[in-house]
Amino acid sequence: MHPAGGYKKLFETCEEFAEPTPAQVTGEIPAWLHGSLLRLGPGLFEIGDEPFLHLFDGQALMHKFDLKAGHVTYYRKFIRTDAYVRALTEKRIVITEFGTAAYPDPCKNIFSRFFTYFQGIEVTDNCLVNVIPIGEDFYACTETNFITKVNPDTLETIKKVDLCNYVSINGATAHPHIEQDGTVYNIGNCFGKNLSLAYNIVKIPPSQKDKSDPIEKSKVVVQFPSSERFKPSYVHSFGMTEKYFVFVETPIKINLLKFLSCWSITGTNYMDCFESNDKMGTWFHLAAKHPGEYIVALTYTNCSNDALIPTQLTIVPIPC
Repeated sequence: MHPAGGYKKLFETCEEFAEPTPAQVTGEIPAWLHGSLLRLGPGLFEIGDEPFLHLFDGQALMHKFDLKAGHVTYYRKFIRTDAYVRALTEKRIVITEFGTAAYPDPCKNIFSRFFTYFQGIEVTDNCLVNVIPIGEDFYACTETNFITKVNPDTLETIKKVDLCNYVSINGATAHPHIEQDGTVYNIGNCFGKNLSLAYNIVKIPPSQKDKSDPIEKSKVVVQFPSSERFKPSYVHSFGMTEKYFVFVETPIKINLLKFLSCWSITGTNYMDCFESNDKMGTWFHLAAKHPGEYIVALTYTNCSNDALIPTQLTIVPIPC
C-alpha cells in the first residue's frame, strides 16, 4: 500500500520538460499582463524501490509560467541539490528528509556502515518550499541553513549557499519578509549565551551599488530568548511591522537530544523528533526593529484553559 493512502495522487513523480510548452488557456488573459511566475514543490517521490514517505520529502521541482500577449508557456526543472544528485547517482535515498530517514550504503561492510552513523548530521538541501529574491538573484529554499541560487530564465541550478557561513543560525524559515527596497528579514534558531538556545532575526540588505553579494553582508539584528534550553520551538514564520518584530514561540518542540542521539545511532527523521510541551502555553515575543532591541515576552496559557491570562512580563534589552 502506498504510504500516502488515499492521497496517492499528490505523491506522483513528475518529469522535467525539455523546453517551455504552450499552455491551454481557459478564458482570457489581459494582453497587458506579462512577466514570469516561479513556484516550487515536490516532484520526485521515489528513488529506485525506496519511496519518500512525506509530502515534504519529494525532491525540489521548480515551475515557471511565462505570460505574454495573452499567452502562457509552462516549464519545469528539478533543482540539482546534493540530495537530488547523490540520490540519482547512488540509486537510493542518501540524505534524511523531514519524514524519511536515510541509511548507510548497503554495499559497505558492517564496520563502514557503523562508523557512518558517527560522522555527524548531514542536513538536507532539498529546497522545495519557496523561491525568494535576494538582491538581483533568486534562491530556492527550505527550512534548513541551505539555500540554492537558480537562474530564473533557464531554471538552471547555479550554486548552493550555506547561511551558517555568514550569520549565527542553525536553520532559517522558508517565509522571510521582504521590504520595498529589497531588504530581507528572516528568523532561525541558534545557540545564544551560555549555550542556551535562542532565535535570531537576520537582515540581508538589498542590491549593492558595488555589485557585491548581499548575503555576504548579512547580520543578526536582534535575538529572542528561548523558553527551553535544549528544545527549540518549530518556527514556520514570524511577524513584522514597520517598527517591530513579532515572534510566536509555540509548544511544538524539537527534542535536540533525541535528534542527535537517534540520528547518530538508530537512524530517524526530523518529524520523529517533534513533541508537544502541553504545560508551556504560547509565548509572544516583541522586539524593536530600529534599533534592534528585545522588548517583552508575554506568556499565555494554552487554548484548553478557561482564560488567557498573561503570566510573565520582562524587558531585556539585547545589544545588536
